[in-house]
Amino acid sequence: MAIIPKSTFLLIIGVVTTLFSIALAIPGTAGFYRKEYYVPTVCYGKKPQGNLLATSDHLGGDFNCGTLLNVTCIGKVPSPCTGKSVVVKVVDNCPGCGPSEHVTMDISEDAYRIIANPIVVQGHVSIDYVK
Repeated sequence: MAIIPKSTFLLIIGVVTTLFSIALAIPGTAGFYRKEYYVPTVCYGKKPQGNLLATSDHLGGDFNCGTLLNVTCIGKVPSPCTGKSVVVKVVDNCPGCGPSEHVTMDISEDAYRIIANPIVVQGHVSIDYVK
């Protein structure tokens, strides 16, 4: 019986994990909101939660306060997307989100700048996100 080297085994695990992650990604759209609106939030009141935040009209449904989402812009790289992903924390309701607005969530401007160029994009970008 052949023994698989540890490095090969870890590589296989990494590839399978990545493919599993991609398969679970949920498509959506994201807009952004500015720093002056980071606090207060429905979930945490006036207690700051950092700069990588998200708001959604699914709060209490698909997302709870504190849900972490890995968000990736899925448009053209380098513009409008950067090719990077960001992990954001759900902290608030998003009254401007939903099917009628064509926006799944708003993310903080700091998070948005990691995945897309807000100067190039007017409105929102297509995203994939994973809980």
